[in-house]
Amino acid sequence: MRVPALAPALFVILVMSAPRAGAGPWLDPGNTGLRHDIQLLADAGIIRGPVTQWPLSWGDVLAVGEGPRADLSPAEAGALARLLRVARSERVVGAWRPSARLSGGTEGRTLRDFEATPREAAEIELGVEWTGDRAALRLQGQFVADPEDDREWRADGSYAGLALGNWMVAAAMTDRWWGPGWQSSMILSNNARPIPAFTIDRNSTAPFESKWLRWIGHWDLVALWGFLEDGRDIPNSRFFGLRATVRPASFLEIGLSRTAMWCGDGRPCDFDTFTDLLLGRDNAGENVDPEDEPGNQLGGYDIRLSGAGIGLPVAVYTQRIGEDEQDFLPSLFLTQVGIEAWAQAGDLGSLRVYLEVADTLCGGNITGEGTPNCAYNHPVYSTGMRYRGRSIGHTADNDAEIWSLGLLLNDADDHSWALALSAGELNREGEPDTANTITPVKQDYVGASLVHTRSLPLGTLRAGLGFESRDTPSTGETDDDWRLFLEWRQRW
Repeated sequence: MRVPALAPALFVILVMSAPRAGAGPWLDPGNTGLRHDIQLLADAGIIRGPVTQWPLSWGDVLAVGEGPRADLSPAEAGALARLLRVARSERVVGAWRPSARLSGGTEGRTLRDFEATPREAAEIELGVEWTGDRAALRLQGQFVADPEDDREWRADGSYAGLALGNWMVAAAMTDRWWGPGWQSSMILSNNARPIPAFTIDRNSTAPFESKWLRWIGHWDLVALWGFLEDGRDIPNSRFFGLRATVRPASFLEIGLSRTAMWCGDGRPCDFDTFTDLLLGRDNAGENVDPEDEPGNQLGGYDIRLSGAGIGLPVAVYTQRIGEDEQDFLPSLFLTQVGIEAWAQAGDLGSLRVYLEVADTLCGGNITGEGTPNCAYNHPVYSTGMRYRGRSIGHTADNDAEIWSLGLLLNDADDHSWALALSAGELNREGEPDTANTITPVKQDYVGASLVHTRSLPLGTLRAGLGFESRDTPSTGETDDDWRLFLEWRQRW
């Protein structure tokens, strides 16, 4: 395999072409209240880097500065104050910091969103982290009860990173979220447990210095090479991800994403195969022999357009991901569309509302007909775009249509509330699909959840209450479940 042989040369080029930057830990996805504040500051032009690609670099987020700002609205001032409080608590340079987390409740949610609620009924986590000027390390271990994937011991959230120039190279097991959606991402979300991977990511998203490229604005780029679990249909398969985001203006953010599954026992694994995969030359019977089919891949784009610059606290966004690639271009799109609005509701606090719909039927384009048993599936890599029993992309897996309404509130007393309502059809074409991680047949779904987060001197407390109903028309069965959890987290 020649890919590793090329990686050092590519990395040297990236390092030599970039300015120096200090290392720092990432801001992990999973805190909906904090994301609300960050997005508000980004729409106001206070945070200038892309914010739809998580984890976020603290360096870009904290470029807003620590001093008082007289030019901020009450909502912006409140969001900035909360963000800086989190930064002072979470980002400490030059010291070893232990951490602990305990959670207990019922089983985890069927459909997960950006809010990182506990995956299992009971979890115990211990960790330690250290951040220096050019390096960062976090070691975490979890013990969980009755796990979905039979893995009681885990190391999720661990990483070791080194800053070289403006690039951070790392070995990491961290959650990722690519796209502007709040309920889920169509290509890479925190629905599944994090995939162990080597990553290269920009520290600072500063624009190009060249006047010919400066119009692109702030930009970010991340590449990852991951390792999938052994229990798959094809053991030792590899995972590749590449995403670029640009903000040519404060009101516009564009993302281009590609993920791929390739290699593995009995499959071609050389550099030519990898190239064919990236270029979309991977359709057996068209341009390659079935035994040489490179792998399974997704690709597409997302766009978020905000009206904040003209005084309208409203944004619209979409993400379209192609399941099949031909001649460099995606096809058979999965589609997500959303609208969100935000406001300062007086003494009540900072408020955001979003309405989002996602269609994971290939070519369905929301309420239309498409190709069933296609999204996240593959005839060779039959486990599909899934990891340890969960979809890597949208939480509802393939052939679903899900409508979501969300309400986020960061109140005046520094409480955070996240209310989410979802309804729709799972596996809506009704075609039997044993690869679908939610249901092999059609189900009607209704779900609601409320999560409350409160920071206290002795740690952060989160409590959640939810309800889910799944009706199976083919059998007439209905499964109603109440879900609740209580979580305590502390970092010393």
